[in-house]
Amino acid sequence: MNNNKYFLAAQLGAAIHHDDDEALTLAANQLRHSYSELALLDALRLSHLFCGIPKLIRSLNLLAPFNCELQTNEIGNGRQLFSDVYGNDAEIVLEHLNNTDSATRQWVINHAYGDVFANSSYSLLEREMTSILILSLGNCHQQALSHVRACKRHGATATQLLADANEFSFSDNGQRQRLVTSIRDTFIDNE
Repeated sequence: MNNNKYFLAAQLGAAIHHDDDEALTLAANQLRHSYSELALLDALRLSHLFCGIPKLIRSLNLLAPFNCELQTNEIGNGRQLFSDVYGNDAEIVLEHLNNTDSATRQWVINHAYGDVFANSSYSLLEREMTSILILSLGNCHQQALSHVRACKRHGATATQLLADANEFSFSDNGQRQRLVTSIRDTFIDNE
């Protein structure tokens, strides 16, 4: 099994998404023993962006106690991090979010990017690679495609992303195939 920190974080997110306590405990134990308590907590915090706060709390209760210093970090520069992730598409995405619901736009900038993404023991690329897997699992393929593009901008290879997609615990093969197509299209477009 893939023992990369980001892949284990995505498997943790899949277990949370599916309410699979056995898989959640297994992924949590692998993160704890292969990496750290902080890696586990950061994976849980990242997963809540895709699975929700109630499932985060349920998972925290199941996996407690945590043997590391629990701290809340300062808000990071969510706007800058959002721009780093979305590149040239950042303003288009922000305008779309603003036109759809300005409160959600602020949550994305301030919470998703300013709180969670800006304060993580995972590298930006690891957060992105985790995100594409969990987003695809939740049938959020348009958002996953944006993060596939970000993975490419930040140094991921098509080979690694395809291997991850083919090994990941998707609910059905359709989710996997949509992600595989997004990866192939993203990397072929600019070759």
